[in-house]
Amino acid sequence: MKKLNSVIRVLFSTAWKRYPRFFLLEGLKTLIETARPFLGIFITPLLVDELCTSRNLRTLALYAGILVVGECILQVVNDRLNMTLQKYQERLDNYFTMQISLHSMGLDFQLTEDKAALDQLEKARTGMTWYSGGAYGIAEQLFMFLGNIFKIAGFVTVITLHAPLLLAVILVQVALNGVATSRQNKVELEAYGRLSKANRLFGYFGWGIVDFRFGKDIRLYDARRMLVNKWKGYTKESTEGWKWQADKTYPYSMFMTVTGLVRALITYAYVGLLVIRQVFSIGTFTQMISAAGGLNDTLGGLIWNVQELTKRCNYAYEYVLFMEYPEAIPKGNAPVKKGEHLLEFQNVGFAYPGTDRKVLEGVNITVEPGEHLSIVGLNGAGKTTFIKLLCRLYDPTEGRILMDGRDIREYDYQEYMRQFAPVFQDFKLFGFTIGENIAFEDQDREKLERLLKLVELDGMVEKLSKGADTRLFKVFEEDGIEPSGGEQQKLAIARALYKEAPVIILDEPTAALDPIAEYEIYRQFHTLVGGKTAFYISHRLSSCRFCDRIAVFEDGKIAEYGSHEELAGIPGGIYAKMFEAQAQYYK
Repeated sequence: MKKLNSVIRVLFSTAWKRYPRFFLLEGLKTLIETARPFLGIFITPLLVDELCTSRNLRTLALYAGILVVGECILQVVNDRLNMTLQKYQERLDNYFTMQISLHSMGLDFQLTEDKAALDQLEKARTGMTWYSGGAYGIAEQLFMFLGNIFKIAGFVTVITLHAPLLLAVILVQVALNGVATSRQNKVELEAYGRLSKANRLFGYFGWGIVDFRFGKDIRLYDARRMLVNKWKGYTKESTEGWKWQADKTYPYSMFMTVTGLVRALITYAYVGLLVIRQVFSIGTFTQMISAAGGLNDTLGGLIWNVQELTKRCNYAYEYVLFMEYPEAIPKGNAPVKKGEHLLEFQNVGFAYPGTDRKVLEGVNITVEPGEHLSIVGLNGAGKTTFIKLLCRLYDPTEGRILMDGRDIREYDYQEYMRQFAPVFQDFKLFGFTIGENIAFEDQDREKLERLLKLVELDGMVEKLSKGADTRLFKVFEEDGIEPSGGEQQKLAIARALYKEAPVIILDEPTAALDPIAEYEIYRQFHTLVGGKTAFYISHRLSSCRFCDRIAVFEDGKIAEYGSHEELAGIPGGIYAKMFEAQAQYYK
């Protein structure tokens, strides 16, 4: 009941704000569908009795006209309502999919690498689509439930007046079917839990095969066979899950078919006997058969509504859980002052969630406003993790990070994030225009052109017929361009500079550049970064000459710290060995 209340409250309040007319139309449809069966129940007996007695043509024509015209009007209005409501189904599905996507983009970054959070996201997606039918499917069940209550009241009244014993027969069958349906639903819920992971893996391998981003690797490493086999394996697992569900629910379906047949035989025998004994007319006989069938179907429908509503809300509750997923890191509300910042790591240690291995331990460092710090070290030394903590993608498990003397956890999270403009190793460009990839919606053309020139992409852009309005890649347009790795990296650098954040972070910014392009980036380093605070991660130690200080990471700790001259002069030092090893290739 708690889940049902939560789902209806969250889904309906969200949907009402966006599409209030949907609920008004559902209400009107419910009224029409409630009234439709009673038109025949009350008019048909009159028509039959008239045929069996006086057979007055005018009276027969009147009854037939009311029946046919009334049914036609109700049918036309109902069809029209269904057509309109189906459009709302698409709108609601898209709207809630958008809500999931927006919430996903707003999740703490830590959760995007958390298995439990990813599983919850998948459950929310599937739970709000094919399993529950979303807000539309749940609303349909709720309004059908309300309509069935009114229909039951009408059918019971009609039957009680003429053949009250029929009620007992119908109630027994409905109770038996209710138990069978309940067990069916339990099986389906269990199957849903089993299939969640298999469906996610099925989608990953299935769509991975056709994703053009993996095209080169799939072809050059002949990975197609492996991907297809993985896909087949998870397809088999998914199919076996559905088969298990079908095998478990089949006996309950057959049981309900048999109980329906027995109920029908008893109904005809009992009502027929009352007609033979002249308790009521043939017209009333048809009325009782229709009312009994209608009551049976409606009672069964009511129980099915309750169980289906409960089941659908159980599925959709995964959406509620996802939308209320707890934050991974606490958020403060202190404002961030404008300008440059003093940044300090005080005895910072960190282990990724779910592991005990410390990636960073006992890190102490102070970066003055406007200082340029180079971060070097072997792979796995903790360099990128250091930056992730600085950007608050994760919080330290030990110690604290200060900005301007204040713990960064106390600051307003969004304001704090605006202070950083990073270019990570795994940066992403979108299938948007060049301008949109750099500036997104807020495009200052003059500023954009200046930055393109600064990163030496102006020549490439000028050759394009649409200039900065040219789309990257060919996702949406045939004339989209496929920039080289170096060009993509320059675009990412331009994006970081466009943000005009007080702290610039460059994580391997020249990895995809040729030596000449790399030299140009180094030559313009101070022009690109200016007087802003900069963190520069690179395996190429020649870049360290452009920085004020160098922090050498080893095994999650800062093993050496100082200027290039200071570190290069330490006999047998880590930095000195690394620099000498690289320098020999340029001698």
